[in-house]
Amino acid sequence: MLRSRRSRSRHSAQACAVMSAVLLLVSVSLLYTRLSLFSSHSPTHLRSSPGEDAVLFPDSLLVSDSDVVETTGGRGSSTSTEDRIDEHDDAIEEDRNDGASNEDDENQDAEQEREVTADPNRSKASSSGFYFDHVDGVVRRAFNKRSIAEWDYDYTGFSNDDESSVKSQALFGSDDVPLDEAIRKKMVEVASVEDALLLKSGKRVSPLREGWGDWFDKKGPFLRKDRMFRSNFETLNPLNNLMLQDPDGVGVTGLTAGDKVVQMWRLSEVKRGPLTAKKPLSVVEKKEPNGIKSGERKTLDDDKKVGVEDEVREHLYADGTRWGYYPGLEPGLSFSEFMDSFFRKGRCGVRVFMVWNSPGWMFSVRHQRGLESLLSQHKDACVVVLSETVELDFFRSSFVKDGYKVAVAMPNLDELLQDTPTHVFASIWFDWRKTKFYPTHYSELVRLATLYKYGGVYLDSDVIVLGSLSSLRNTLGMEDQGAGESLNGAVMSFEKKSPFLLECLNEYYLTYDDKCLRCNGADLLTRVAKRFLNGKNRRMTQQELNVRPFSVFFPISSQQITNYFAYPATEEEKSKQDELFKKIINESLTFHFWNSVTSSLIPEPESLVARLLDHSCLRCSDVL
Repeated sequence: MLRSRRSRSRHSAQACAVMSAVLLLVSVSLLYTRLSLFSSHSPTHLRSSPGEDAVLFPDSLLVSDSDVVETTGGRGSSTSTEDRIDEHDDAIEEDRNDGASNEDDENQDAEQEREVTADPNRSKASSSGFYFDHVDGVVRRAFNKRSIAEWDYDYTGFSNDDESSVKSQALFGSDDVPLDEAIRKKMVEVASVEDALLLKSGKRVSPLREGWGDWFDKKGPFLRKDRMFRSNFETLNPLNNLMLQDPDGVGVTGLTAGDKVVQMWRLSEVKRGPLTAKKPLSVVEKKEPNGIKSGERKTLDDDKKVGVEDEVREHLYADGTRWGYYPGLEPGLSFSEFMDSFFRKGRCGVRVFMVWNSPGWMFSVRHQRGLESLLSQHKDACVVVLSETVELDFFRSSFVKDGYKVAVAMPNLDELLQDTPTHVFASIWFDWRKTKFYPTHYSELVRLATLYKYGGVYLDSDVIVLGSLSSLRNTLGMEDQGAGESLNGAVMSFEKKSPFLLECLNEYYLTYDDKCLRCNGADLLTRVAKRFLNGKNRRMTQQELNVRPFSVFFPISSQQITNYFAYPATEEEKSKQDELFKKIINESLTFHFWNSVTSSLIPEPESLVARLLDHSCLRCSDVL
């Protein structure tokens, strides 16, 4: 029994040995087949040189003798072969990336030739087009395409030699954390929302404004001017739609300056030529004792009668027989008779003259503020607006209706300039009005002649009255401190038949230049004043001409006026404007907002100009 078991175990051991030998032979044959297949397709530069393992593996680097290293361990000696498949694949991939894709390009071919000269083996690898994938154990065909890194060299883009462009590429990481040390320091200094928004808070300036502060400061005025010129007729604009406005915000106008001009022009056109329509049969006109047309409108039940005043009235214009309008004065008076009758009617605390040469629809709220400020200081003033362009009853429904003595008259130059050196301008009026600066030169002549003939105060339409003008006698004002001794005729006060005004009229006639804008106005006053004050009897001349400093009539010059149309940006600027506002109110009699420079600007709420315009307003609800 024991012998049978020993023989059985001996036979089983022999069977296992035979099976192991068979499996070993199969494995070796399979490995040899694969290596033979790889060697048949391998590139020439991978083949071994003659005499190096040419018998068994003639073409493979995978089992090269140079890679066999004898190592001796603790248990005995063993042979280990270093795997160079990864190194081989990396070499093929590198050659594939560095190779040229365009064979027709001469520059690439030249570069390849230089690479072949430097490294022949690398050239062979790049031209084989095959590589061995050791993961799947197969040979694959290479695409031989350039890598993305090589494409970047072909794209030049916009060259920028500034190092800031290179540094900006590493300012932030993937998690938006600033990497630049300077940026980190600035971020640490941000202590409030104002700093993050690059705003100025008192004396503190946001650290992030470095490099951006000047741009924001210059961009602000541009945006404000852009907003002033932009139309707001859009339906969904909050400035024009009350439903979209913030009830807690500052009140804003729904129309810009340009929109208001167009609106007033349209209204004036409608008033000039109202739409004619057939009168309803139920309205019967009748004449009232005061000359106003009225009518009786019948209701549906035909029992009640309501007297209604005809709202559509025809405006009055100068036509050669009518030269002015004021309620209660005869319509057929000549220009001189109308002026005398107007000043005799009622009480006149001070005579004030203005000249308006633009269309009536251009008389904006800011010009209205000028009249309001005058009437708030002198409620008994007699104001005559001399104009060739507006209706004679232009103020009938506003100031005249409120009880103020404001009249519009068209000057008759033949009567106004009579007995003056400038009477010749009345005969050349038709040719004179065709010159370039006629509106300005006309205004300068009319103001001189009117003050000489009637005496009183002349004011430009863009002048705000801040104090009483009753004490002014034969007074002119300096324009501004930077202009030296230059005088300005926007505010003048002279007695009737003033010798200085007569000298100015004579100078106007002798030196008139229709191509010079200021030669017949401010420059003329300056020339005559210098000669007049240098006369023999200096005490007499000082009584006939009194020159006041610029701070009395023109506290803000035309060069600086635009800076005060915007609300102050900082607390420091606001405090300076508050001090300037108090100084102007206490020391100045008038304020000139220089409409020729600021006609396109809209004063922002609580700005210095807005505060001065609304200081003595009568109809303060009218938005500037």
